[in-house]
Formats: sequence, C-alpha cells, structure tokens
Amino acid sequence: MAASLADLHMHTTASDGTMSPQAVVNAVLLAQMQMPEPKLRVIAVTDHDTLVGAWTALEFFASHHDDGELEIIAGAEISSADGHIVALNIRREVPKGMPARETIEAIHAQGGLAVAAHPYAYLPFLKELKGIKGLIADPVVGRLVDAVEVRNANPTETLNNFLTQWVNRRHLRRPEVGGSDSHFHSAVGRAATLFPGKSAADLLQAIREGTTRTVGSVYGPLALYQYVRDRLAWKRFCEQDPLVRVFHDW
Repeated sequence: MAASLADLHMHTTASDGTMSPQAVVNAVLLAQMQMPEPKLRVIAVTDHDTLVGAWTALEFFASHHDDGELEIIAGAEISSADGHIVALNIRREVPKGMPARETIEAIHAQGGLAVAAHPYAYLPFLKELKGIKGLIADPVVGRLVDAVEVRNANPTETLNNFLTQWVNRRHLRRPEVGGSDSHFHSAVGRAATLFPGKSAADLLQAIREGTTRTVGSVYGPLALYQYVRDRLAWKRFCEQDPLVRVFHDW
C-alpha cells in the first residue's frame, strides 16, 4: 500500500499562529505540488483550546479546494492541568484546565484520539511549551494516550525529541506520531507522520494499530528568524486593523 504524510500539529491565527486557517490550507496545497511521494495528504489544525481554526480551515477548503488531494482533521491542542494534549478528530471543544486523565477521557468520549504533545518540552519563559512529563509517573495516563508526539519541528525539541522517543520505546510503547507544531509558513510540514494509505481514515486507523512512523527534523535559525519577523509584522498589522484576524466567528 502506498504511504502518505500527515502533519498533526498546526496552529493558525485562531490561537498564536501567524497564518490564517485559509493561508495554512493554501500553504499545504502549494507544498503538495512541490514535493515528491510520499505527499502531505492529511493535516490536523490544532489551535490552542479552540476548534475555530479547524472549522474555518474545513469550511474554506470545502468552498475552494475540495478536490480529494487533501483531508483536514478537526483538532485542538488542549491545555490540561498536567500538560498539552493534542485532540484529533473531535467535534466539540474540550475544556482546558482539567487533569490529563479527564481531558483524555473527554476526547475519547467524542471518538477522538489523544496525543501527548512534546511531553518533555520545557522552557521557563514559554509556559505554552508545557508537556506531560508524568506519562511514566502516572501509568494510567501513559496507557490512556493513543499516541506520543516523538518528533516536533520546533527547535526547542532538538533534544526532547530523542528523549521522548527513548522513553516511549523503553517504557510506554505507544504509537509514535510527528507534527510541525507550525506557527508560520516555512515550518509547515517540517515534521510529519508517515502512514500507510492516503486518507484521514487510513491515518487514524494506522495510529490505532501502531503502524505510523515519523519523518522530518527541527527547523533552523533562518526559519526561526522568519517566525520572529512574521510574528512582529503580524502584531503591527493587527494593531493597525483589528479585523485582520479573518476567520469565521463560530
């Protein structure tokens, strides 16, 4: 069976990204045309604690690009009390601030999948990088997560990716996934999940069966400079025109 790529961790202007949901969709479609097989055929829009970005991306794609070459999974990066959890394939927002166990159970109640996002990420001045370091300390949580993000393209994860993979393979043995954690254009697709098949359904099945692999690497200083530049430009743009954050008011 042919394999495809999925980027399962992407942010838009619905939270702290610099690209609108519409721009993210267009960026992925452009990347598809420029890349060889396996192509990026599935993405998950996972803004912090909201489905607005995912809903907007889905609406835009259905209206302008629904040609079968890309599928979008609705998701969110939930800020549980114990760390960040990426919720995939959900339709209702999951409240933030609950313990990890309750957050995962709320995701599962919708038929969604719970991914431990960058479990060992930590920077004192960037609280949003908080990961679930207690995956081993709380074996129940470790068993409940459907997958562990062992490859994240953020440069803060250069060492944490290796640590997370080592911990997972030695102790947890959960399916492994990757995502760009993209907040700007040049980070899109830099890390991804390789899975057999082409569709979102194939991807979700592969995660459940543990047949996924991860590809890609962290982005370098040039991309980081571009992010800082874009973030500052976006802030100035928003100050000039508060309505520039154009996505559907759900």
